[in-house]
Amino acid sequence: MTRYQCISCEATQTTAGTRPDACRHCAGPVFDLDRYEAALAEARIIGAQNDAFRAALGQTEWQGETLRGRVVVTRGIVARGPDFVDAALDRVRIDATVMDDHGTDGLRSFGMLDVPHGDETVCIYWKIDLYDTDGLMGPEVETDPAQTIRILTLCLPDEY
Repeated sequence: MTRYQCISCEATQTTAGTRPDACRHCAGPVFDLDRYEAALAEARIIGAQNDAFRAALGQTEWQGETLRGRVVVTRGIVARGPDFVDAALDRVRIDATVMDDHGTDGLRSFGMLDVPHGDETVCIYWKIDLYDTDGLMGPEVETDPAQTIRILTLCLPDEY
């Protein structure tokens, strides 16, 4: 049994067979509600893992498992000097303005921050990407820390 929800009227219907072509109430388009809810649940887990990794800026424990990965800082960030790098990393560690496709309960894999630097403020981006243990492609199960390596990249907007 699969639940489908109408995008237009939000009515829910359950079917045992094939996906309905349209909502039986208003004929609007429908989506697989069960698949959507599962994707959101997975995104919340990845988001919590990403937050823990970002707060540690490297390997850390999360619910009894080790989150592995590394931090990469681009040339544009490094060129501004070690004090700027330290300030940028400190801001990334505590960033609460995370952006992603699922709002604040989602993957929590991207942020945009302003970092003071001398007489100016510099906008920086941070991004967390997930890879398999070989670092070649995405892991088969992104929520499994044993299969996943995180790479947090810190860069200037023109380096993104």
